[in-house]
Amino acid sequence: MMEKQTKIGTVCSNFDTFQLKSVLVKNDAGDWGSEPDKDAIGVIRSTNFNNDGKLDLSDIAYRTLSKRKFDEKKLYASDILIERSGGSETQPVGRVGLITDEIAETDYAFANFIQRISLNDNVNAKFVYYCLQQMYEMGITAGMQSQTTGIRNLDWKQYIKVLLPKPSISEQSAIAAMLSKVDEAIASVQASISAAERLKKSLMQNLLTGRMKPDGTLRKDDEFYVDEKFGRVPKGWEVKRLKDICLNSGDYGANASAIDYDETKPRFIRITDIDDFGQLLEEGKAGMSDDNYSKYLLEEDDFLFARTGDTVGKSLLYKKEMGLAVYAGYLIKFSFDKSKVLPEYFDLIAKSEFFEAFKIAMKRVGAKPNINSREYCSFKFLLPSDTKEQKEIYGKFANINKSQKSKQQKIAVLERLKKSLMQNLLTGRVRVK
Repeated sequence: MMEKQTKIGTVCSNFDTFQLKSVLVKNDAGDWGSEPDKDAIGVIRSTNFNNDGKLDLSDIAYRTLSKRKFDEKKLYASDILIERSGGSETQPVGRVGLITDEIAETDYAFANFIQRISLNDNVNAKFVYYCLQQMYEMGITAGMQSQTTGIRNLDWKQYIKVLLPKPSISEQSAIAAMLSKVDEAIASVQASISAAERLKKSLMQNLLTGRMKPDGTLRKDDEFYVDEKFGRVPKGWEVKRLKDICLNSGDYGANASAIDYDETKPRFIRITDIDDFGQLLEEGKAGMSDDNYSKYLLEEDDFLFARTGDTVGKSLLYKKEMGLAVYAGYLIKFSFDKSKVLPEYFDLIAKSEFFEAFKIAMKRVGAKPNINSREYCSFKFLLPSDTKEQKEIYGKFANINKSQKSKQQKIAVLERLKKSLMQNLLTGRVRVK
């Protein structure tokens, strides 16, 4: 028997194939409704989608729909949502989300840029969801989008004509169950990380403002002085600007292209190589197209800030253990005067509410997010004058940071496992009984 071609690759000879449109029971666009009133319901929109196929409902919009319209647009378990319009230069449309039993316990509808499909009994909905997610991760939907007036639109007629693998319904269920187990493991670790981050945030609010001493006791009223901007400041602490503790005024990275990574040359660090926790990602390493890179070589404890885009303010404290590296043009490098600041202490500051408030203050109405080197230099924060106290405060976070890094590494391992399983199970390269 000959192998068969599908949109996500060649499948084994024992698999059938099917066209997505052949199994559709529902296939409808959402509705944005009107301004919310007392009967408003949650409406899932593009901002609730993630690239990994998971819906994030922590910031749900509430809108009012007529009873007839809500009856039409109510979401049920096993419905699949596809982002039909939206996207960006770096994020194609076509992200997917599955309505789980847990999500379906609450009444939700979906917005007008979203398409909902429900499927007949010839296929397992969760299996199809994983196929569509694999299609997105392979970049296939990028070739199915068109752009009008700045909005990217998915060619829906082309999308529902895609050919997908079709093992027996029992094997579909087994594959979906196995992938779900990995997703559950990832979610469990992520929940643990979130809980630890909440604890860390609480500690930061107390320790980085000086309300609490490193030994856990609270400062008394007579141990503070009053600053016009920051209010109560511990005696022995100062209000500093970033430029006050640095040896430079912020150096921009190389205006070069990323190329395949060569182990004999420096790694090229880009914004996308830094995760939301300020850790350097190991996957997707790239090299730099220009061999004249000496002025961009990073040294121990150099600090990088992202200067533009939705991730403006993302940061990385560079360590030599990360390997020889240079940095890209959308990053700005600062080098510390270590007689004034412990680099690890400033790394805490850069992840604190001080810095979040600074980012908000730097926003320009209607403009693309951007913070230049001069503006970064103006960032103000509280700093213990004694670096020993800085070290004691940082020490309170060291174990949390170590644990968080370990958990992030575990997630990376699980995500690699899931990627491998999706490539092999969905196409039948590896069979599940």
